[in-house]
Amino acid sequence: MKTVRSATLAAATGMALVASPPLYAQGADNLAQLDPGLWQYTMKIKSQSGQVEAAMSQAQAELAKLPPERRKAIEQMMASRGVNMNAANNSTELKACLTRDQAARGTVPLNTQQGVCTQQVVGKEGNTVRVSFSCQTDPPSSGNGEITFISKTAVSARMVVDTLINGKSERLNMTQDGRWLGADCGGMPVVNAP
Repeated sequence: MKTVRSATLAAATGMALVASPPLYAQGADNLAQLDPGLWQYTMKIKSQSGQVEAAMSQAQAELAKLPPERRKAIEQMMASRGVNMNAANNSTELKACLTRDQAARGTVPLNTQQGVCTQQVVGKEGNTVRVSFSCQTDPPSSGNGEITFISKTAVSARMVVDTLINGKSERLNMTQDGRWLGADCGGMPVVNAP
């Protein structure tokens, strides 16, 4: 039973994270340069099929049923990787470290995928950049979105992502709101961006 619960939690977290493309705004001049350091993103996903939301709810329910010491161990493992599932607002929170070089290049501090991704700036209006992307990941994903640079310490993104979930095509609508937590990354993973 514990193996099933752990597998469900891992699958739900994986579904949320694998859908997140790397975002950067290289080639988009005159935007606010983000502050380097520790960033926290709050991500919400709405899937066409409802599969992602159902898996996240099931994972949260199963996590709550675990004995306190087991639940604490899983939560600590996820936190060490910068991940927190927030049942209160049905979101996933991610923490990542943005280096000075990445900040200077306009990297948005979120990239949870492993693999090769390409991204193209397709338009800019004010402090908002429109991008398209394609990721040769497992599973592959592609889509488009908007990144809004609110300030040096706040950024938001809205994306439509086409991917595969359990071998079937799925379209996800994602929102991500990021805020700078401070200059010290506290051992969190560095953003994996070009």
